[in-house]
Amino acid sequence: MTTALRALTCTALLLALAGCAGLNPDQDAGWHAFHDCQRTTSSAALEDLLQGGRVNYRTQEGVEFSTMKACMERHGYVCDLGVTIGSRPNTHCYPRAS
Repeated sequence: MTTALRALTCTALLLALAGCAGLNPDQDAGWHAFHDCQRTTSSAALEDLLQGGRVNYRTQEGVEFSTMKACMERHGYVCDLGVTIGSRPNTHCYPRAS
């Protein structure tokens, strides 16, 4: 299986599983924003997706922290540095109030 086909298959599986998990609209928006931003930051890993729409993730590299945070903010989130685990920032992004 080629890398592109494998990535497409994994993405389809993840989307199907997200639908089965019964995400609410706030979580669904966070899921899509995170995965859209993750395409440019290979080390970003989703840690938690709370019912209110807060997205918690971590990144491996400092440069990727900045890139990921800026992308999430473009998607309508306000992000702050939660806690740092070793050298991996754990970031919390909250949906911007309407």
